Amino acid sequence: MEQFEAHLSSSALAPATVVNYVADLRAFLRWSESTNGARRSPLELDTGDVQDYCSFLEQSKSHAPATVNRRIQALRKFYTFAQDQGWTPVNPAEDVSLLQEPASRRSRHLSDKDVARLQAAVRGGRRRWVDRDWAILQVLLHAGLKLGELTELRLDDVHLEANHPYLEVRGASGDFDRDIPLNDETCQALHTYLTVRQADPEQDSLFVNRDGNPLSTRSVQRLLHRYAQRAGLRGLTTQALRYYYASSIYEKSGDLQTVADMLGHRHLATTVRYLRPSMPLEESPPEPRAPESDSRERSLDL
Repeated sequence: MEQFEAHLSSSALAPATVVNYVADLRAFLRWSESTNGARRSPLELDTGDVQDYCSFLEQSKSHAPATVNRRIQALRKFYTFAQDQGWTPVNPAEDVSLLQEPASRRSRHLSDKDVARLQAAVRGGRRRWVDRDWAILQVLLHAGLKLGELTELRLDDVHLEANHPYLEVRGASGDFDRDIPLNDETCQALHTYLTVRQADPEQDSLFVNRDGNPLSTRSVQRLLHRYAQRAGLRGLTTQALRYYYASSIYEKSGDLQTVADMLGHRHLATTVRYLRPSMPLEESPPEPRAPESDSRERSLDL
């Protein structure tokens, strides 16, 4: 236990996260001793034992899925550490699935195919706005910002010349909340947009409308709705793009805390909900492209 706690503390995890993981492991050890007896080492348990523990938490203790899933994550980390130390050859928690919530509470999600269709819709948009809208889409897809965080971005929050380009994201109080690393595609999209951005020199908002004023959250929602219609996607929201980002980060890192840090979550239970299997977006026939001179198109010059 002491070695595991020291390992967690040296892994750049938040102190509260370390405390939670250690507490979760202690609870598991108490259950193991009461169930299997003191003579059977926790290092001898298998996947079935961990599944029994999850059933105990869910059925006997009536714990919410988010709580059970956090316990599973703690055990995965412990047994991975035990494997690295040579204490056990297997990780019995690795193949234990996270619990799902009822369908009514799941979030809609984007598939890679959906993303490709959405990107094609933006690329085929009005030439005047395609660079800005493409940059917005890349930031939403590959930085996982909330809608309000996106519209609050300022020019000096964008660091494209750094060795590792990143965005500084502000919290509700206006103070810096977290840094988000940027991939090459997003960097290129932002660089291209900044070369054509037109606004008053004193206007420091990153994304602006046709008048050079800050782009509002409502405007972002409208332009996303327009592109979603063209792509044949129903129910698309900026939250769905945030879920897509969370899933991609988890696939790369395999670490729930990393996802939480990138999303700005204070509690892992919130992050777990982002990673559960979710309902796919409904497909609808793509909206026919209107001529460039169509008045409907001009009304959406945001």
